[in-house]
Amino acid sequence: MKNILYFLFGFIILLLPAPSLSQEREKPFIVSPFIGDTLSLEERDYYNLLPTINGFQFAIFYLNSDSLLDVRVFYEKRSAVKDTLIKNYKSLTNMRIYLFKVDIAKSREVTVDLENKTNISGGFLSINPHSVLIYSEECNEGTLSSNCFTKINNTEINKIVIPGKSNVGKSVVWCTIIGIATGSAIGLVINESTNGWDEFNAASALAGGLVGSCIGLLTGLIYGSITSTPDITIQPISDENIKGLSQYAIFPSGEPDELKKIK
Repeated sequence: MKNILYFLFGFIILLLPAPSLSQEREKPFIVSPFIGDTLSLEERDYYNLLPTINGFQFAIFYLNSDSLLDVRVFYEKRSAVKDTLIKNYKSLTNMRIYLFKVDIAKSREVTVDLENKTNISGGFLSINPHSVLIYSEECNEGTLSSNCFTKINNTEINKIVIPGKSNVGKSVVWCTIIGIATGSAIGLVINESTNGWDEFNAASALAGGLVGSCIGLLTGLIYGSITSTPDITIQPISDENIKGLSQYAIFPSGEPDELKKIK
């Protein structure tokens, strides 16, 4: 009888870890320092993850025993929040590489002028007290390799230029189009009020369009100039400047592990 009791007691003890292991696997998992374990709506749109789910609210990631990510998605349907579990969504490695590619594709352009009178341009990835890391714009994003990245020692740098953003071209085009349409409409209204539609003259619409285009062009130039930002030039590369420059890098806190592995 005692042997049976001992056997049952041992069997129960063996079973006890199973639920705890199951609960451990169900803990939310941090997929990246930027996202954490929960994907918000803004992050979903930024990284284009789970784009086909209508009414998306947020999603929580879990890592299963096969190093595959399960994701529980919360979405709104008929004014109620529901959820669904997507199993084996992506492998952890592929997910992190995908997030990394999206980040570097959105990096801000920078031009580094070197002491030897040459320059290097590309995506601004990171900067530290010793070097600057640039992503080559000619790199094939589908096959990231060490050739995609250029590391420049700070002692070799004369100055760093972050190009400003010009809104003049876009403003001129849109304001000119709006000016032509508005001017033509005003010309037609004036023509109708003076001569009536029976004596319609296309010259009124043409004249209004010409005047409107000139006004729109001038407005676009002024608005575009006001809203544009100038180039940012950093010279020399000092500790204080490095801290300010880091805010323009796509990885302001330093290189992520995925980048170190590729390099």
